[in-house]
This record gives sequence, structure tokens and C-alpha cells, in this order.
Amino acid sequence: MSGFGGEFPPPIPPRSASVRAQQRPLDGDGAGQLPNRQSFPRGQSSVYVSRPNTINFNTGDPALISLSPPGDCGETQGQTAGQMSGFLSDLHGLDFSATPPPPSSSPGKAKPADPGTGSNIYPDISHAFSELKRDGSTLQPMGGWGVRPAMPQRNSMPSPYGWDHSLSQMAAGGLGTGSTSVPTTPNNPYLQQPQGFQNFVGYNLAGHTAPQNNHFYSGTVNMPPPSAGFPVLQPPSSGIPNMPPTSLSASTGTQSTSGGANLHPSLKRPVVPTGMTLPPQDLAGAAKPASNTESQNADVTQNADGFNLVPNVDFDAWGNADAFFDQQEQMDSGRNISDAFMKTHRRNNSDLIQLGFEGVMTSEEKEYFSLEYFDPLHRKGRTASISSSMSSSNYFFAKPPEDAELVSTDRDKWVTFDESAAYDRSEAEDLADTMITGAEVSAILDKGTEPNDSMVSHERLRKKLYIDEESDCFCQMVAELKDEFKSTDLKTNLGFIVSPLCDKQQDHMSVKITVHSQYTEEPFSFTSDVLSLVEHVINHVLHSCLSTYLPSHMTDTLKSVDFILKVNGRSEYLLNEYPLSKYGYTHDCLKMDDDLSFRIMRRQDVALTFLRTIDDDNQQLYFPQDHVRDTEVTRDALEILMETFYKEAEKITDSVLKDEVDEVHFQSLSQSVKAVCNILSKIETIDIMKALTRVESLIGQMKAGLGRKSSTLEHSDGGYGTIQRSSMKVSHIPQLEEALESLVNAVKQLVRIYCQAFHTDFHLGTRIDQPWDPQDVTGSNECFIVQICTVHRIPVDWKSRFDEFFIRCSLYHGTVQLCPEATSTNASINTSGLVPFVVWDEWLTYDLQLCVLPRETRLCITLVGVKNMPASSGTESHRETTPLGGNTIQIFNKRGYMLQGSQLVPLQMNCPADPVTPYCSTLQRDSALLQFNLPDFGKLIMFSEPLRMDDVEMKKKTFSDLNPDLKEQVKDIMKKDCVTSCTADQLEILWLYRYYLHDYPGLLPWILQATRGWDWARLPEIYAILQHWATLQPMQALELLLPQYADVRVRAFAVDCLRKMPTDDLIDFIPQLIQALKYESYHSSPLARLLLEQSCRSVRFAHQFFWLLKGATQDRLYKRRYELMFVALISVAGEALYQEFMKQEEIVKVLTTTAEKVQQAKGSDKEPLRPHTVLRKNLDMLYEIFERIHKVLLPHNPGFEVTGIDMNSCSFFTSNALPLKLVFKNATEAMGQVYAMFKAGDDLRQDMMTMQIIRIMDRLWLKEGLDLKMITFSCLPTGPKRGFIEIITESETLRKIQVSSGVTGSFKDRPIKDWLQRHNPTELDYQKAVENFTCSCAGYCVATYVLGVCDRHNDNIMVKQTGHLFHIDFNKILGDAQMFGNIKRDRVKFVLTSDMAYVINDGDRQSDRFQHFIDMCVQAFNILRKNANLFINLLSLMLRSGIPGITEKGVEFIQQALLPGLTDTQATALFTRLIQESLSSKSTQINFFIHNLAQMKFSSHSEGALLSFVPKVYSQQSDGRIRGVEVFGIQKRYQPEKHYIYTLKVERENQRVPTYIFRIFSEFVEFRSKLAALFPLINWPPLQGRVLLGRSHVKAVAENRRAEIEKFLQELMSAKPEIAHCELVYTFFHPLLRDEQEAQRERLTLPKLKENPVLVQSKDGQVKLSLEYVKGTLHVMVMHAKDLPTLGSDLPSPYVKIYLLPDPEKQTKRKTKVIKDTTHPTYNELIEYRLPLETVRHKLLQATIWDNGMLKENSLLGAVYVRLGELDLSTTVTKWYHLDKIQMTDA
Repeated sequence: MSGFGGEFPPPIPPRSASVRAQQRPLDGDGAGQLPNRQSFPRGQSSVYVSRPNTINFNTGDPALISLSPPGDCGETQGQTAGQMSGFLSDLHGLDFSATPPPPSSSPGKAKPADPGTGSNIYPDISHAFSELKRDGSTLQPMGGWGVRPAMPQRNSMPSPYGWDHSLSQMAAGGLGTGSTSVPTTPNNPYLQQPQGFQNFVGYNLAGHTAPQNNHFYSGTVNMPPPSAGFPVLQPPSSGIPNMPPTSLSASTGTQSTSGGANLHPSLKRPVVPTGMTLPPQDLAGAAKPASNTESQNADVTQNADGFNLVPNVDFDAWGNADAFFDQQEQMDSGRNISDAFMKTHRRNNSDLIQLGFEGVMTSEEKEYFSLEYFDPLHRKGRTASISSSMSSSNYFFAKPPEDAELVSTDRDKWVTFDESAAYDRSEAEDLADTMITGAEVSAILDKGTEPNDSMVSHERLRKKLYIDEESDCFCQMVAELKDEFKSTDLKTNLGFIVSPLCDKQQDHMSVKITVHSQYTEEPFSFTSDVLSLVEHVINHVLHSCLSTYLPSHMTDTLKSVDFILKVNGRSEYLLNEYPLSKYGYTHDCLKMDDDLSFRIMRRQDVALTFLRTIDDDNQQLYFPQDHVRDTEVTRDALEILMETFYKEAEKITDSVLKDEVDEVHFQSLSQSVKAVCNILSKIETIDIMKALTRVESLIGQMKAGLGRKSSTLEHSDGGYGTIQRSSMKVSHIPQLEEALESLVNAVKQLVRIYCQAFHTDFHLGTRIDQPWDPQDVTGSNECFIVQICTVHRIPVDWKSRFDEFFIRCSLYHGTVQLCPEATSTNASINTSGLVPFVVWDEWLTYDLQLCVLPRETRLCITLVGVKNMPASSGTESHRETTPLGGNTIQIFNKRGYMLQGSQLVPLQMNCPADPVTPYCSTLQRDSALLQFNLPDFGKLIMFSEPLRMDDVEMKKKTFSDLNPDLKEQVKDIMKKDCVTSCTADQLEILWLYRYYLHDYPGLLPWILQATRGWDWARLPEIYAILQHWATLQPMQALELLLPQYADVRVRAFAVDCLRKMPTDDLIDFIPQLIQALKYESYHSSPLARLLLEQSCRSVRFAHQFFWLLKGATQDRLYKRRYELMFVALISVAGEALYQEFMKQEEIVKVLTTTAEKVQQAKGSDKEPLRPHTVLRKNLDMLYEIFERIHKVLLPHNPGFEVTGIDMNSCSFFTSNALPLKLVFKNATEAMGQVYAMFKAGDDLRQDMMTMQIIRIMDRLWLKEGLDLKMITFSCLPTGPKRGFIEIITESETLRKIQVSSGVTGSFKDRPIKDWLQRHNPTELDYQKAVENFTCSCAGYCVATYVLGVCDRHNDNIMVKQTGHLFHIDFNKILGDAQMFGNIKRDRVKFVLTSDMAYVINDGDRQSDRFQHFIDMCVQAFNILRKNANLFINLLSLMLRSGIPGITEKGVEFIQQALLPGLTDTQATALFTRLIQESLSSKSTQINFFIHNLAQMKFSSHSEGALLSFVPKVYSQQSDGRIRGVEVFGIQKRYQPEKHYIYTLKVERENQRVPTYIFRIFSEFVEFRSKLAALFPLINWPPLQGRVLLGRSHVKAVAENRRAEIEKFLQELMSAKPEIAHCELVYTFFHPLLRDEQEAQRERLTLPKLKENPVLVQSKDGQVKLSLEYVKGTLHVMVMHAKDLPTLGSDLPSPYVKIYLLPDPEKQTKRKTKVIKDTTHPTYNELIEYRLPLETVRHKLLQATIWDNGMLKENSLLGAVYVRLGELDLSTTVTKWYHLDKIQMTDA
């Protein structure tokens, strides 16, 4: 259970029957007694508080420590001497003289004895008395605390509310680990004793006995064979079904382990105050060396890894199990670990992740979990799987070592028990004979009596490794999962990585396929339909391609099933049963216009690198124990103090019974109690204080009565004195016995809750756990109450920071508060105890009955500090409150039992309790401790399984049965973007008519939000809805994982829907699913199982899950849950994948060090090359690693397998973070290199999140048939502010493209177009690049708008040579704009500049291409709007991820960005205006220009190219040998500005037609300078170009330059062949796309490298209209017009005018805005007419287009007429209409 680990603390100690029958008020006015619940009127406040009126602290004798009240306490009534004869019931029959086992020393290495004291066998507990020995330290009594406050009476249950006297022995005995309140499973009465055995060896609530292998214990019912230890009990053969597989401890019913301390140094005798006695010890026995047998056993326990197994079965089910633990301690003490090592290698806690204090949740990342720490446990599991025949369904726990660092060289010292050390069978049988048999237990329970003295031994601290119930259930789930997914299942254990699948709609089209084979040197190339099955492609290769290379007898036996296709250059394979179009690789190739490249392989030759094996199936499961290293207390030290306390209590009782009252010393008893409290983190509970006060009061009264008795005897005879003595016994001895019993119970309760809170490796327990008859929660009509007791371990500064404190408690189900919160009274810090603490001691009552509590109810407790602020100038005095810490507790545990009894829980500091997530963290050193009590009902309160509802009524109703008005209302609700947009009335409609809506899956989450309650009585109806509801789409099911849906069955339904999503699609949602684990009520959940299942099915899923889960484990609030998931993933993934992860972590570790050192070397003026030297030196380490590991998958993309690194090609980028540019060697040698960036210093989580959502957007677009050619890249954080980023090759930043035209290039239109033309030299390539640019620009405009991406400068936008535009660097999202003071840097919603539009329009005038661009934008935007709920849910699930910017405000931003409440038509009009605003704004270009100035680093935009205007290198072999070159002519050009261009005629050998190329003078200058640098010894003719009167672009200057060019060309062509025919020359004379365009313009003949596409364009003007009739309104959307006629040489400025004819008075006249100077205007304006449908059907729509003349009359450009009665206006009608002449009508 959350916060407590699932192991339940003891109940509030029960009161005796006589005390319970007559509730005595406290001293004084009875403060502290709760009134009867019936006395509270229901109409008033639901919170009632009761606490003592005053707490008086009076100083007694300063030499003593006491808790004596100033006056007498109330007398105990109704008890006789017979009832309380002898010692108190808890101590009755217990041997207080029994000594604890002496602590062991290392075998053969006994510690020398201290002079005068003999052997030092006691632990040093002197510090426990340090507080008691200080001079003048006194503890003052608390008035009015003599007895426990009374509890309200129960109304509907047979026994009173609160304490039950029938449980007194149970509370006194402790029930094992303190779980007296909530055993987890009722007793199985059918387990019988096997024949041949007389006694049970153990007994527990589950009806199972502990497996009788002495040191090997499994976590399930799969027991080891009898030969391994004791015989295993078998179920009866009568056919009675067994209990479900579980293993419960004998004491608590929960899964538990036994463990011990791994260190037993020499211990010193404690300093004992006067009057105290310590139990005798066998001093000589501890000092003597271990026997030979013990030494052998100790040697056996040691193993190569330093491990011992930790059984997950409670040893308390064994009788005198301490003998076994003593033996284990002797063996464990053989470890030679020094005290100095333990002091210097101690960790703050047992976390696998070392985390510092983090008060409130922030976005700061902490170190990720590393496999290096867990590796010893994993290796131990591998060893155990080989050496043991145990089933893999067994699992074990281990405590982490005491390391101070996350990874230590001594990490092998995990504290466990070793399976190889076993007792002798005879010893075990003797031990079994001392146990109470099952028959005896049954007899005890049937009679309702307690065991006799022979059955009950002294309750002792027992060895037991703390395992919380939730962790145990989780481990059982993992064990079952491993049993389900065996290595023999070839469907789930492929052993290789499958190429990702996708669901994009794809039409028939031919693709070119290249297939490589080991049988031929050259690959095969052929075309195939993209919808062809992979199997058909393989058959074609086998029988059409390979048949000519193989003998006929081989080709006859070839079968496609024996072969598989591998993606060439990747580590991915294609499955034969899917078509090519199903694979993401195919669509990537189509997007980039690449051929599909495969390698055909025989299946038997495929390296099954990640295949799970039988050894993986048999591998034992090891899980880290949630152990707290926040206490110095040891079992031996505490046991000595407990024995001392017991003896002091016994001495007082014996003295009183012997009538030696004057020999009673209360100080000794008080000091023994304080010593126990002091060692237990100085925690003093209220019960201890009250009990001590009452004992002191009774002893004082008895001593006072003794004085009166002596005085009477001097004047009376002996008979009278005897009467007085008997009267004293009758009146005081029973009360003293009861007070001592309460004190013993209070001390033992403190020990139990401490052991549970601090997860100690020992506990206070009994042998028998008495099961209680469970009661259904529906039978409990009491109100929920909670007692707030104390807060301990408060920080020192609280006393000065705050004046008072109070507790705020509330009950939540998901995000819904079930009732008004309850608040305690204010209390100040109490400084009279051992340490300061805060005391309340009051009960809070809620007006909420237990029977209406939901199954997932959470109690949220927050500690609040109050500071009284004095009045100041202008302000009045007031009180400031600050949440100081909180905790969220599940009221019902995993198995449905209600939490009861006393609790000690840590507070999450500096933040309030979070109602949506249970507390899943370990107690931290800074955590304050809150003690509170829940009622103890004397029996289990169980939330039983809801009844099954008759669903006949639901099946008969459908949506069509609703009346039309309700249908319209429901349809309106369905148009909402999310449930938060619905009103309460709308949700009520959904709930009332839920039976009619089961065919609309998307409404289910909203209906569940409208439900009126989640109590047991309402669940049958809700679960019936789930059972018969149509299956949700997987993306819709994500909503049910939000925290407001807390019900476990609802969340299981969501997981079942997610199982229907393909695994490769589910990978994109892993971040959200990991975050959704936080909202699960328990560790073991269907969602956790789903993630592990998919990890078993898919290597790619497991790989991605591993790295993303590493990032989640650094969140300490949920550390335990993620830690278990991480270890479970490693356990189920298999050894091969585990080793792959280890290799990747090693690579990442080296790269992290390298990146950090390169950053440190930055900025060295004396050594400017130092970063390069550091990079090369550290990459040498990476090279050595590859020499050892050979190959590894890239962490950010497992589809690529690399074998090394090209150090010569590696470098770093010159940005602030100096990210590393890494070039890896592909495992496929013939393929190209793999590029990646490793960045340290920047938080990459936002980039990862943004890329994930953009990929999901692209998936939605592709699903709708809209391909926007989106390029996304992988981004994977591998640690705090570091990670991998995929590099998109052949791309350049927009800044470098723009500054190629100068620093003012941001204001020019042509840079992008020119850059694309240089890289796409043919018309066909260029047109494809423009199409890619248009589509991708539209996609990123929409994506960046919806996500609110800010800080968009031209270094954050990149363009690929193929034309694809994409954005990078997403550190500002969801509207978090970059600011310059109070000015936003981003002034527009998204980036769309004039140079982008210039590429789209193919010029500066708007064309139909831009209209197509706008249509794609609005279509993409409306697709996202349909899925608005998905994006809201995706971000909502990430709210507690700690990613910067992901906040509730960010969720609201994306919701508003998607324009809720608007129709698609209205959204289209609005987004069109956004496009126009972005395009017309100059702020973006100014922003780019400022960024250019700030950078001032203008590197060449085409590094590696010989010439800046030719992106590639050409040669004589590629283009043909040049015979001659001459200047053919000069032409004047005016675009983009006036200049002259020179036409060159190039003749080549074997080419009859010459080539004409066009070059400007600056390009000749660049060419000459490159030649001069390449051949410096040649004196090239100058190219100066004289200027006339400062004018360079005049004809005279052009003619002068022509002469210089001709001379230069003659000199060039007459040079030596190695000069005249070098690559630089052929690159200069290579024909470009602009050469082809210029040649066509001049009608010159130029050879075409590829055939140009034929563009057919209509000459008739057209207009595009969209018509729809919705809710009594005709919507007319005027979208575009194209090919409008021109009037003369001027371009028109068109606008559209609309009429509904007949309209004689022109009341329907509407006009659009005017678009200036274009023949292709875009309007996207919505015109509405509110008319009846019948009226609309008789109308004729007239749309006329006019040219708006500024100084002349408007001219008609054309008209369109649409008869509305002929259209189906119930759906949207969108169509292009041809313009015609205007018609004369009656209107």
C-alpha cells in the first residue's frame, strides 16, 4: 500500500472489556473524549475535532525523568483482582530472563575483551541514553493524559466503534510485523496436513506453508521438491479448489522476506543508568571462535558476486526461527568488511538512484538509473538459473549495499541470504516439532481462547527483510508474465528487430526495388507495386532473378518461407506476411524519392541476436528491496533495550505483588522507555506518554497509601492492617497492571510502526497470526474518522519560521474531493521531549460513511505552517500559511482490505499532498514523520467484488430510439473537443441516456465523468457499461489513463483497448504510458503488465522503453514504482538484450565525458586547438570500446547497427553547447556512414516531446490521406541535460542559406529558391523539391502553431537539399515566447516569410500553388482539430513529468490553439488570416536579421563544394570532354535586380549539339580565384571589370568584362590537360537548371538531362466555393479564384460579391475583401445566411468577381450561378466553378 509498502501497522491498542463498557472521561472536564456520532446533526459541518483542553508540563524532581501528572488521574473501574491476577496479559507467560542471542563475530576472529569487562558482546547503545544522562534534563508530565480518549460508539455493528477487547492479545502480541489490522487473504480451510507428518511446519492466512528449503524461498506456490528441505504440504485430494497462487507470511499474510544485517562489528556494552538492569549474556560464548562446521557454512554463503539470496517468505511461520537467524548471523559475520569502509561508503538510502533533496517538483533533471549498479544482481540471477532447478516464477529481494555513490567498485555486496547454506534436515525437523500445529491453531481459533504458556514464547525482534505488499504483488505479476512468454514461442520471440509498421493509406504505384544477395556481386533491380506482399517480392527474386545463377535442382526447392528481406544498411527485417506499403521504411523512401534497397537472406543465416533462450526462461528474478538507510538502530541494540524495558516492568509488578512498594523505582522504568524511544529516532508517541503518566500516578498513589497504612498499624491490630493491604491490592494493583499493559503495548506499537516506516531488516512479531472474519464495507455505516497524533523529526528552522502548525486532511477519488476537508486545531512545537515535536492528539470526523467510500479512495494529509504577520504600514495583521509536507495514502490495499490502526508515514517535504498520485517514494533523511491513527474495527473491512448487473435493458436500446431533440443535443456534445468543455447539464444528459449511446465509443470517458459516484453500490452499473460498450480506439483509450479515472476496472478497460494498437504505433506513446504509471493506485497494474508484455513481443519496444524508463527513474517521488519496472524490464528482456543495453550505456558514458571535457576546453586563447585535441583523445577510448564490443545498436535508433567510429570525420559544432558531431561506421560496409549528434548541457526532454507529438500529427495526416512530406528526427535524452539527436544529412540552416546572399539576405526573396536550384539542377528534380518544400512548410506551419513553438530564428529552421523544410531546437513551446524585455521576440503565430512564399509561388506573384499550400494547411489543421482531445490528453498525462513548459497552462494553450467551438469552415477562415498575417509581417525578417548580426559567423553554405553556385563536383568522366568554350553573347536581366549575364557556348566530344550555360561576372571571379588557389604558379589573366562613373551594371562595363572573360577562357583552354580538364573546370561548365531555363527563354538548344513534366493549365477563370446548411444557417465559404483574366498589362485586384436570387432589394448582398494585384486570390471568407431550409432550396446563388479599380470603375471579371435546390446541403459541398458571363435575372 502506498507510503507504507503494503505491510500494515498494528491497530490502536484495544482496551479491556470493562474499560470499553464504561467510557471514563479524562481528568478535568473530560477533554479528549469524542462525542457519539449520532449527536452530530447532518446539516452542520462535517469535521469535528477533539483534543485535550490543556497540556501541562510541570517540573518534578530534576534528578529524575518522569511523566507524572500534577494531580491524580481517574480511577479504573469495573475490574476485579481475579480479572487481572498475576502479570498483565501481554507479558503473562513470557520469560523476561531469556537472553537474546549473542552477536556473532567473524569465524575464527574473535574480538579481544576490553580490560575489566570481558568480551564486548553488546552493541554500543550508549547514545540511546545520552539524552537521559544530561544534568538537569527532565521530562515533565502531561496533565489529563492518564487514559486514552474515548471513541464514538458504532451504530450498525455489534461491537463498539474503535477498540475491541477481543483483540487485546493480538495487539499486545503484535501479529508479526505489525499487520494486525489488514491481513491480505483469508485463511484457506482446505489445506490439510500430508500423510506421514504430524505437525505443520508453518501456518499462514493464505493456507500455504512456507517452502521447506531452508534458505531458498519462492514467491509463488511453485515449491522446491521435498528433497531440497522439509516436505511440502499438498492440497487435499478431495477436489476442493486451491487458493490462488500467492505466498503469504504467517504473521501478516503479506509477501515478506527474512534477511539480516551484513555487518556484525565488535559491539560495546551499553552504559546503563542507575537502577536499570540488562539481561544476562553468554559472554564466553560470543568470544570463542566459530566451529569448523560454522566456518564451512560461512564459506559456502560467500559466492563470486558477494550475494546471498533473500527469501520472500516470512520466517515467523517457523517456530523458533531465531536459531536459524543466529546461524545466518554467524555466517554473515564472516564478511571481512571494516567499520571504516562502512562509514566512508554509506549511502543516504537504498535507492538505486542517488537523489538529493528536492522539495517541490521542478523540471530539474537528476541522474538516471544505471545498469552498472544492478549488474551484480543480474549476474547472480544468471548463475542461479544454471545451478538451480527452481522455476523462474520464483523471485527474490535484496538490500542494496552501503555505497555512497551510484556506481561503486564494491557494489557486489548486496545483503541477502545464500541458498547454498542450508541446515541439516534433522535440525529443521526438530525445529518443526516445536511449532504449533495447524490443528492446534484451529482449536485456539474455534474456542476463542489464547494459547497456553507452553505455546507462547517471549515476543522478540526477528530477522526479516522488509518487503512491502505492493512490491510483492508486482513481483508475482512479473513472474507470471515470464511464465507466459516463453522462449519457445516464436511469435513473441523473433530474436531480431522488425522494421516499423505504419497505417498510412497508400494507393497503387510502382516503386523501384534493389535487392542484394550473397549469390551475386551485382544487385537486382526491378519495379513492383507498393501494395505487393513481401512474400511475392521474395518469390520474384528467387524465381526470376536468382534462377539464372543457381542450378535448376536448387531453384526447384527454393521457398519464400525460408527467406527473409533485410533492409540494406539497417538492422531491420521485413516480415513476409505484410505488403511493402505497411512498412515505414517504404514510406520514408517514397518521401525522399529513394529506391527500396533490401538484402535477401536465408532465415537460417539470420543472426538472432536478441533471441531469448531457455536460460532466460529459467533465470531467477531478483528485485531490489525498498530499504531505508536512515536509521542507525540495529536489531541487537534494540533488543537489549527492549529486554531491559521488559525487566523493569516485571520488577515493578513483582515488587507490588510482593507488597514491596517502597522498592518500586519509576525512574528506571521511565529511563528504559526513553532509551527505546531515543534509539528509534527519538520518537515518543502519545500512547507512551499517557501510559507513563498513569503508571507514575498509580505508583505515587500506592506509595502514599503505604504511608497511611503504616501509620494506622501503629495504633491498630494486625487484622486492620491486613484489611488495608488487601484494599490497596484490589484498588491499585489491577489498575497498575492495566497501565503497565498499556505501556508495553504502546512501546511495542512504536517498535512496529518504526520498523515498517524505516523498512528495517527486523520486526517485532509473534508466531501465530490470528485471522479475522472479514466484513464487507457495505455493512459499515460509521463515518470515516482519523486521529492526528504527532509530527516528529521536524527541521530546526521551523521553530523560527512558523508560530503554529495544523493538519489538513481530505478524501479523494481521482481528482474529485469526496467531502469537505477536515482541519485540525493549531499547535505549536513541543520542546519537552527528547527532541522537539508537534502534538495534536485529536480526532477528525468526516460526514462520509465507510459504505460509500470508493475502492480507490485516497487520504491526503498535509502539514501546514502558520506565521503570524504583524501589522505594518498600510496592511493589517494577518496569518500566512505554507504547506510543509504531505502524504497520500490508499485507504484500501491491493487486495481490497481497509487500512486500520496506527500509522507512521513520511511526509514529502515542501509540497502539499497530491491527491492524484499515491506516495511511491522511500523515506528520505529530511522527511518529517507523521503519526496518525485509523479506527481498529476488530475485523477486516473488505471492499468485495461488485455484483453483476443484468444488462438486458442496455442491449435493447440504440441511439435511433432517442427523440430528435435529444439526438441533436447529443450530437452537439459530441462536437466538443474535450470533457472539460461540457457543462454539467450536458454531462447529465449523457448519463441519463447512456444506454442509448453504447455505439459511440468516444463518449465513454465523458459518461464516466458524469457518473454520480464510485461506491460499491454503483459499480455494477458502471462495470456493465464497460462490458457492453463498443471498443474504444486506442488513442481514445488514453483518456481513461488520466488521474481523474482512478477506478482499477476502468483503467484495465483502457489497457485492453491499447492492446489492440500495433506495437510499433504504441512506441510513440511510451512517454505518456510511463507517466500514467504514476496515476495507478498500486505497483501491480494492467498498464504495467502491458508495457512488459510489449517488451517481450518487440525488441524495438523494449529498447525504447528501456531508455525512456531510465529517464523516469530519476523522479524520486515515484522512484520505487519505476525502479521495480526497470528491474522487471531487464528481467523479462533476456540476456542478449541486457548485454546490448550494457554496451550502449558504456558508449553513452564515454560520450558524456567527452562532451563535458570538450566544453571545458572551450575558450582557450592560448590553445585554440585544445577542444579538437580533447575530442580526439577521448574518441580513442571509444575506438577501444568498439574493438572490444565489435558492434552496438544506436540508442536513439535501434534500426542502425554500427561497428565503430570514423574519428577523422568526427568534430563538434560551434554553438554554445559544443555538441559532438559523431560519424559511425555502418555494420553493412557497403552502405554509408551513420551520423548523430551527442549534446551535453541542454535539456532535450522538450525536443523529444515535441518530436513525438509532431510524429503523431503526421500519422493522423497520413491516415486521412494527407502526405505533407514531414521530416522528423530522433531525440533521446540519455541523462540529465544530455542525449542523442539524429542528424538529417544534406540539409542546411535557413540562416546559412540566407546569408549566402549577404547579411541582409533575410530580406531577399530568392535565396531559398536559388539554393534549391543549385542542388536540383534539372527541372524535374527542382519541381519535386518545390513540392516537398510546399508540403513540409505547410505541415510545420500547422504543427508549430498548434504546439506554440517559439524562439523561431533562422538557425532553428533547416531545409534539406530535396526541399524538405523542418524545425529544430524546441526549448520554447506552448506559447512560452522568447522576450526582449517586455517585447515578444515571436510576433506571429508561426514562421512564413516572403522567401518561402517565393519558392511556393515560383516567383513573387501568388499562384495556384500557394492556394494549394493554404488548402493543405487548413486541411491539416482541421484534422488536428478533430483529434483535439488526443493532444489535450497527451499533454495532460505529461503534467507531472517535470518537463519544462508542460503545465496546465500549456494544456490550455493547445486547447485554445485548436479553436474549440468553431466549425471547420470558421477555423479555415481564421487560419487563412493567420497565414496572411505571418506572410505580411516584417517582424520575422527583422528577427532573422538581428540573429544574423548576433552570430556574425557566415560559413560557406556549401562546404565541401568546389564552387558556391554548383553544389556538386563534376568531372570529364561525368559530363564528357570539352573541346572548346566561347562567349556567345550578353543579356540584360532585371530580376532580382538589374545585371548582365554572359552566355557561354560549350562544345564537347561526341556531342553534335553544343551546350549553352549562363554565368554572371561574380561567378567568373570566384572561378578564377579558385583556380589561382589550386594552381598558384600560373599567372591567370585578371578579371577586374572597370567601372564607369561608379556604375557597374551598364552595357559598356559589360562589354569590357566580356573581353577580359574571353582572354581568361583562351588562357584556360590552352593550359596543360591536368589544368584545363580538372574537376574545378568541369564543375564550372556543368549545365544547371537555370541554364536550361535561360536557354529556353533565348530559344537556344540545350540537351535535357531528364524529361520535363508537361504542365497543363486551364485558361478559364475559376472560383472555389464551399456550401453547407447547418442549424438553420447557410454557410457559403468563398475560398479561391484562379486564372482570372487581366485587363491590359495590369494585374487585377479582385473581390467576390455574393447574392441569393431572387433578391430585388439586394438584402443578401455580401462582399469579400480585396486582394491586390493577383490573378490567383485566396479569400477563405465565410458568409452566413440565416434562412429556413425551404427558402434556401428556392434560391439561386450568384457569385461575381470584380476588379477593384482605384481611379476607375470596377470591372466584372466573371460570374458563377449555383442552384441550391440541386445540392445536398446536409453535407459540405466544395467545388471549383468556371466563370461565365453575368446573366440578366428578374432580380
